[in-house]
Amino acid sequence: MRFRSRFALLLASGVAAGGAIGSCAQETGSCIPGTPGCICTMAGNCDPGLVCVDNRCVSPDEDPVADGSSSGFRTDDTGDVDTSSSTTFVEATPCEGASLRLVAYNVQGLGSIGSEGWDALGSTLRRIDADLVCIEEFEDGDTEALRALAEALGYGEPIQAAESPGIGGELRNACLGRLPATRIESFTATDLSSDPDANDVGRDFLAVRAEAGPGCHVSVLAIHAKSGLEPIDLFRRQVEFERLGQAIARVRAEHPDDALVVMGDFNENIDDPVVGTTIDALPTGLPPSYQLGDDIVLPLHYDPFAKLQSSDLAMVDATHEDSEVRGTWSAFDDWEGVRLDYVFLDTPDRIALAGALVYNTCLDDGTDAPPTGSWLPMAGEPVPCWVGPAASDHLPLVVDLQLLPHAG
Repeated sequence: MRFRSRFALLLASGVAAGGAIGSCAQETGSCIPGTPGCICTMAGNCDPGLVCVDNRCVSPDEDPVADGSSSGFRTDDTGDVDTSSSTTFVEATPCEGASLRLVAYNVQGLGSIGSEGWDALGSTLRRIDADLVCIEEFEDGDTEALRALAEALGYGEPIQAAESPGIGGELRNACLGRLPATRIESFTATDLSSDPDANDVGRDFLAVRAEAGPGCHVSVLAIHAKSGLEPIDLFRRQVEFERLGQAIARVRAEHPDDALVVMGDFNENIDDPVVGTTIDALPTGLPPSYQLGDDIVLPLHYDPFAKLQSSDLAMVDATHEDSEVRGTWSAFDDWEGVRLDYVFLDTPDRIALAGALVYNTCLDDGTDAPPTGSWLPMAGEPVPCWVGPAASDHLPLVVDLQLLPHAG
């Protein structure tokens, strides 16, 4: 089981889970019982009167072992840890304490090996130091550059989605990292639809399964949705999210014990007023090879985010470092940009959020400056501001997660 010192630093600095998953910190190391996403360390790090059981803060009368021994520690009435010789320990369960850092990043192409863009991307990812990175806008001709990048970062063989159909262009998704990982599927429309003639997903959804520790896995779905603001784009994008809901169901059915993460470039801003409108007819101008599967029926309610929420996934809320800005596209040091990239997490009994950040090289000084905005510890020294824009027009979305014993 891998344990990352990053989480000890997060707890020590008072960084709390935030956004749609829920915040549980009142002060450093404290935890409000019953709050979604609320986690505690197995050292019983809870508010007075509470004990840490199965990584949750609960009152002693909720604990099936009243003395707190199921968490590995005996506590007194104040919740303080008794580390005397009478302490009872239990065998760790899969995923107990397993932590990982995931990144969703539209890289706008890799560039040739050794080019400024390729070097900048490598410098950015080295600074972030993720366990698993899923990228979008990986081009069909970028395979060797991707492998060279993974090798330079000390990562294993990248996992690539299949080449996109004509309606998706020459872009696809890929995942790379240090965790052992396998490809579950590169989902096309025909993989998901009951209609064998369906061709309504531009870029395959890439599903991978990563091992965070012995017997502990997380399933990740990477998506790059259709871009654009025209009615045809909204229609195609919503259809892709209908299909994404089917892909989520397929992954869960195949790996029911895994925690699930869905992330990538949604090409939609959750605050866009067009969200919530109705699409009641096929748009004009669809590509000749585009074929809407007969299992998708009009009218459609345009809301990509609702499709994930109805799948029991919750959106991670993240800002730039020490800032209230949430933009992920064209959002460097002088403009807020547009929020297009997202991470959605499984239910809080499977996975807990320890921190999240929209990583901006122009704001990275290695120091948390309260009171506003996100911050996460990084590896090595900050990189120059220009490196981020040279790597991509998007910013990477970074999440630190803890998998809970329910997942296995």
